[in-house]
Amino acid sequence: MRRTFTTFAGFTALAAAVAQQTSSIPDIAVAQFGQVWYGPDGPWSVAEVEVGTPPQKVYLTVATLQDTILPITPDACNGIKACIEGRGNAYNQTASSTWTPTADRDTELGADMSAGVVVNGRAYGIEVRGVPGQDTVSIGGIPGITNVSVGAIRSTRINNGLLGLRNITQQMYQQRLIPSPSWAYNTGSGDGLRLPQLVFGGYDKSKYLPGSVQNHTMVPVDNGRPSMKAILDYFFLNITGPTDRRSFRTNSSLINEPLEVTIDSSTPYCWLPRAITDRIAQSVGAVWNASIGGSGYYIYNSSSPAYKNLEFSTLAFHFNGTGDSWLFNSMTVSHWLFLTAPTEGVDPDSPLRYLPLRPVDNTSRFVLGRAFLQQIYLTANYHTDQFSMAQIDLDSQSAAQYVRVDAPVPPALPSPSPPPSSSKKLSGGAIAGIVIGVVALVAIILGLIFWQAKKRRKVGPHHRFIELLATDQPVPTPPDADKAYPKNGVYYRELSANNLEGQGIMVPPVELYAPTYPVEVSADTREIRK
Repeated sequence: MRRTFTTFAGFTALAAAVAQQTSSIPDIAVAQFGQVWYGPDGPWSVAEVEVGTPPQKVYLTVATLQDTILPITPDACNGIKACIEGRGNAYNQTASSTWTPTADRDTELGADMSAGVVVNGRAYGIEVRGVPGQDTVSIGGIPGITNVSVGAIRSTRINNGLLGLRNITQQMYQQRLIPSPSWAYNTGSGDGLRLPQLVFGGYDKSKYLPGSVQNHTMVPVDNGRPSMKAILDYFFLNITGPTDRRSFRTNSSLINEPLEVTIDSSTPYCWLPRAITDRIAQSVGAVWNASIGGSGYYIYNSSSPAYKNLEFSTLAFHFNGTGDSWLFNSMTVSHWLFLTAPTEGVDPDSPLRYLPLRPVDNTSRFVLGRAFLQQIYLTANYHTDQFSMAQIDLDSQSAAQYVRVDAPVPPALPSPSPPPSSSKKLSGGAIAGIVIGVVALVAIILGLIFWQAKKRRKVGPHHRFIELLATDQPVPTPPDADKAYPKNGVYYRELSANNLEGQGIMVPPVELYAPTYPVEVSADTREIRK
């Protein structure tokens, strides 16, 4: 009798072990970025995304406040191939079998960016028209993310489409594809010294300086969506020598009172009061030219005596938040940014260097865009409604140190409803038959279990086979191991065949399978709040 119980317990343990493996918490996902940097006002990094069924690969600008994925369609380029390729490829929603429109006509999609600056009644002065809907999306090695909010853009001045993060992050979490509805992002820099990064469900400790983390609470805006707003207490322009770039000698802030600013990567620029932008421009030899681009830009004047300050000019930001007392964005003023064609008023053969600041006369809306995020590590967690900023470590050569951020496991998504039956109600006889059948099936299963247990009792020492399976046996190789490579007991797979290895740069892999997971134990305020 004892052996029978032991064998049954081993069977139960094996079943529990299998169930634990199949219901394990998913790991983080790391997005792949394209090798080409895009934009007539950049260059800027773009993330590789596949939209639709069959998948259509597009390269999109990460938009941290955007809710929806907004790829351009061939209509945005009038079907011109060179235009489509120069804007990171196009998405044809009519060629996708999983596309579900939520409107039957073009509509203004820019309202999704209403947390930003409104110019001439539009977000950042840009018209974004297209058809809203839903489709299946793949990103970061995770295929088949369903019901993602997608807007097929047919008319816009945005060069590439936008990768809105909120909806796809929530869908990945609800579908149990990442451990939490969170992400971490850095836009990188077009000079090639810092590669971009986008992590879903965690963050990378190696990216930022210890002691530079600032934590903030997301604030809902008028449309109910969370916005990343922070109070800018002090704002310094510091001019240093070539060997002392990180020291700050200026004690006079450019602002007299705190400013509420929004962090948003969907715009390249920092939208600040005109008095501040004019003062910074004058200090680095930039002049406002209203004829460039239709709305004007600060263009550098290389003959100005102040132009020599450009290389050693640094902007320092101090935000009022919890965590470390100071956050210095040691952002060298972005002298490598260029305006090129098709920017209005720019000769294609003579790109213009520009200062990525835009003057704002409306004192209620200020935004720090991608120019600010070049050297800021930004994270967001929609479960806790928190976001954080940290200073990018400019000198770090460390390998990625991914930290998983956990959240409660979401409830299972409801199964699709079965088709309606022609009969509205089962008869009493049918119900009785079903009950009798179920009872008989259970009796047969129990009989087989006890018969098998009795049989194994006669086998002798081999009855421990099942017990061993449930204890210390090696974890089985994942089904796709032929496409993976092992490292320290964990299997990794490259995110895309279109990676940077050809340039001698290793693309950070995404962890697909692990029997155990690291646990972050530090409660120090130097860590990003989960």
